[in-house]
Amino acid sequence: MIRKRICAWVWAVLFSCAMFPQRQRMDLQGKWAFKLDVRGNGEESGFATAPFAEEVMLPGTTDTNRKGFRPARTDETTYLTRLHAYVGKAWYKKVVDIPESWKNKVVTLTLERTKPTRVWVDGKEAGSRDGISVRQVYDLSRFLTPGRHEIAVRVDNGESVPPELLGSSHAYTESTQTNWNGIIGDIFLEAKEPLHLAGVQVYPDAEKKSVRLKVRLASPEDIRNRMQLEVRATAWNTKKEHRVRPLKFGLEKGQAEYDFDFPLGEEALLWSEYDPALYRLEIELPGYDRLSVDFGLRDFRAEGKHFAINGMTTFLRGKHDACVFPLTGHTAMDVEMWRHYFRVAKSYGINHYRFHSWCPPEACFEAADIEGIYLQAELPFWGWIGKDNTRLISYLREEGLRIQQEY
Repeated sequence: MIRKRICAWVWAVLFSCAMFPQRQRMDLQGKWAFKLDVRGNGEESGFATAPFAEEVMLPGTTDTNRKGFRPARTDETTYLTRLHAYVGKAWYKKVVDIPESWKNKVVTLTLERTKPTRVWVDGKEAGSRDGISVRQVYDLSRFLTPGRHEIAVRVDNGESVPPELLGSSHAYTESTQTNWNGIIGDIFLEAKEPLHLAGVQVYPDAEKKSVRLKVRLASPEDIRNRMQLEVRATAWNTKKEHRVRPLKFGLEKGQAEYDFDFPLGEEALLWSEYDPALYRLEIELPGYDRLSVDFGLRDFRAEGKHFAINGMTTFLRGKHDACVFPLTGHTAMDVEMWRHYFRVAKSYGINHYRFHSWCPPEACFEAADIEGIYLQAELPFWGWIGKDNTRLISYLREEGLRIQQEY
């Protein structure tokens, strides 16, 4: 799967992480206590500790949970009409029981896709996040000690982003997915060792038949003598079998970042829309952590006036995608839905999607990898940017960096 960001026109391959026994996960999907903050003063009014009488189901939105207000107009012809419209702050609460086995672990809260949020634990503020194109992750280690705790999440789909986004982005506008309030996709707590894999990025090189790995470690001061990273890779999305010779890479105490090549061998399989062969790379810190990364070995570039995939001239036969999901009012978050979407597209000869002024979720990238679709993800904005509009420029720059880091 190949994609580019609207500002930098960078083409890259997706990576996605799977879970292994060294990490423990607590799924938070299900019922959450809920309260609308219509006046926007919930923080001052003590919402972080007050009991809520209503409940909603997450993942979901205020619309899917029928929370909000009937629209004043129902004859709009250029936008979707929300049956339960709401723009502003809304609060979601969940009581969790942290096991004793999580003591002294790094405990994080992940909200896969939402609007800008602020989080409290037992009434104590734990931070805020404003990324709308990537998962939001909170380190709650100092709050979630073993025992019972209450997590409060305030989601703001109002003025928490530059105002230009509200009317000029398919991540927000009512014309397609709507400006929903809620949390969709994965919602979970995760516990891991202080020494763990903080990030793994893969950069394929089809000509060299290898991949460049960039690995970041958390708490590198805990590295012990002769500790190594172990790397393995196996082709899985193809009828051809190819298991790559494993590699071990030595670690140095205190060093947090590593950059090295992992050769795939002469029999390495290439990825393209015609044969989307994928590898699953597993990188392990024995006894501490393990992650998997899916990637395709490919080279996509401009050759003269044409594009080429692995040296073969190709043409991007694409369409515009404005996040049109009228039944739910928000993007699909599961791989199978996106695979069906792309299989239908390929039956019509389409091989490329431009996600106009929004970035799809990880499930979309995974499905595109599997089905052989080129993606063009964009920042959540269309329109003119004045050089003095520092708030908008700063937000888009940060969001662009988050998108590149995540996908």
